[in-house]
Amino acid sequence: MFDISKLKNETEQKLEINETIEFPLEKLKGTEIQKLENIKVNGEITRIESSTYHITLNITGNMVLLCARSLEKVDYPLNIFVDENVSEEVEEGEIQVIFQNSLDIFGIVWENIVLEVPLRVVKEDASFISEGECWSLKDENEKTFSSPLSELKDLLDLEGKR
Repeated sequence: MFDISKLKNETEQKLEINETIEFPLEKLKGTEIQKLENIKVNGEITRIESSTYHITLNITGNMVLLCARSLEKVDYPLNIFVDENVSEEVEEGEIQVIFQNSLDIFGIVWENIVLEVPLRVVKEDASFISEGECWSLKDENEKTFSSPLSELKDLLDLEGKR
């Protein structure tokens, strides 16, 4: 939380942001993100109008995701630039970030990190998982199963009705 009362009273022109943010594991549930490491936020907050503020942020750090092929953990570097205006008047669907004389950047940072999650990530030296407990990957030309109707086919062949 940043105290924006100095911006409101016009005693300051801008507030500098230089923070390290840690995200609890509960926040990562429901996302593809396994872990967030060394999330650093640098930037500034300036006042545009009576209830509107301009925020510029540079978010850096590391996101840990699962490889789509091997399910191994993959480091995915973050370098996100945010340039947006926030208002004290919250519209429907927006995250409230200003509370009285405080501005909370956590929601803005989180929203921008989630938007950076790729649809899929593959580790450079990843190999396909070809078998697991009670399953294995077979070539489409390999036929290792018998059809439930194969016995009927054999019976029809014996009777000459096929």
